[in-house]
Amino acid sequence: LRTTAVARVKNFLIQKIDALKKPKTNLQILQRSVLVRYKFFTQFLAEHHPTVADEIRTYYIKTMSGVYLKHFKYYTTCLQKLELENTPTRMDMIVSDQTGGSAMSLLSTFGLAKSTNLKDKGNVFSLAGRDSILQDLEKDPIIAHAQQNKVKYYHEQLFRSHQMLLMDTAASEFVFLNDFFDTQGDPTLFDAVFGNTTQFFLDSLETFLASCWDSVGLLLMIRIVDFYRKCMQRRQVSCLDSYLDALQLQLWPRLRSVLDANIASLRTAAQQGESVPTNSHGHLVTRRYAELAASLHALCSAESGALVGTLQQPLHLMQVEVCHLLESMATKLEGVDSGLIFLVNNYDLVLSIFHERHLQRNATTGFEELLRDQVQNFVESQLMRRFPDLVSFVKVTEPLVAEIDEASARAQGHQQGVPAKVDVAKMEQVVRSFARDWRQETDRIHKSVMASFQNFSNGMGILKQTLTQLLLYYTRLHTIICKCFPQQPPPFQSELVSKTTILMEIKQYSRSF
Repeated sequence: LRTTAVARVKNFLIQKIDALKKPKTNLQILQRSVLVRYKFFTQFLAEHHPTVADEIRTYYIKTMSGVYLKHFKYYTTCLQKLELENTPTRMDMIVSDQTGGSAMSLLSTFGLAKSTNLKDKGNVFSLAGRDSILQDLEKDPIIAHAQQNKVKYYHEQLFRSHQMLLMDTAASEFVFLNDFFDTQGDPTLFDAVFGNTTQFFLDSLETFLASCWDSVGLLLMIRIVDFYRKCMQRRQVSCLDSYLDALQLQLWPRLRSVLDANIASLRTAAQQGESVPTNSHGHLVTRRYAELAASLHALCSAESGALVGTLQQPLHLMQVEVCHLLESMATKLEGVDSGLIFLVNNYDLVLSIFHERHLQRNATTGFEELLRDQVQNFVESQLMRRFPDLVSFVKVTEPLVAEIDEASARAQGHQQGVPAKVDVAKMEQVVRSFARDWRQETDRIHKSVMASFQNFSNGMGILKQTLTQLLLYYTRLHTIICKCFPQQPPPFQSELVSKTTILMEIKQYSRSF
């Protein structure tokens, strides 16, 4: 009687398991509403005929392993048809062989050549809304066969879709196995059922990564895996832990490899010295770097603290190398102050992109300091060119009168004259030349600054800083004269331009815009 019962139970369970192989079957509904109702049969077999119970488990493993593998292969194949056709290649580095080449090469770099449809080519360096996927991680997977309008997706969007489906399916299967076969949380049976499927995804990812140069997409995929790991932890289902670990162990090294290649492209360009800018405006390389760095910084949010530490070194190296390259390019520009203008424009371009992305202070500090230093160098260079006598005289003479206290000098009256090393004749020449030329030279500074800098607000700030520094130099000249002539003014006193007049002129330039 027991043998007959075992045989009938075995055939019954096999029939129910075979029903899972039928096309267009909703596996979860069939498992939860039909099979689970007969879980006492598996308990019966385990108690009265363990060998048959093992046969049923083996048959279930073989059946469902094939079913899941077939379903996921078909789904991913359908998804692949929706992927952007022109994905980033080895040429899509911050500095590629095409950067700075012929016009057609430059168009190709931007994806504007005739052979490429812009809708089929994604952004390589900028986020351009790609991070919106992080708000959609719990949305339903893409229904591949329903995409009649031929919408194209980035790879991370397809990755999210099939991993979301895998996570939900795996969680459901794990709970079902625990209930139907009484696995008591042991993942062995689950691994046997899902092993081929997870290996398929790992192999597919390995193949994809071998030719992937999309660092933004890679970092987004890392964020996706991290999110789904936390989801599984919240569900208290650990069956995919080793699989998710394996995904990260593939993604992180590839991301680092792509970032290292970008860093190497900057270093090689600086060492070879072949990148010669055609003007002092913001360079294509600078924009690419700024977009990529801003994207990586933005994706390292406070919620992903581990990412910040891991990416800190490559981001720092990338900043160092781009600065070396820009400095090298600046030396190749001809013309007075062209190199300084080039550096100011490019550092300002980086900061403009960083500020547009609302990056944290620690991401912008380095370039703010670089910009401040180069602006100061430009200001000093402009004043040295336009007012060489004033700047030189102040710098040389100031130390000679540094020990003189103006109030004490007045009290001593005629007992103390002009210090021996102070060139009074030169002082008079400086005063008269400044009185004669200062308006004209100030206007030249204004025209030079406004023509040099692409960012209008940055140019206005530099103009204000230059004219303010001019006023400071002239104020220091006044102080030197007062120390040298404490009792009565010098013969050329009447030719001194009042500081108020200069200040009004500075304000006039500010008002004109």
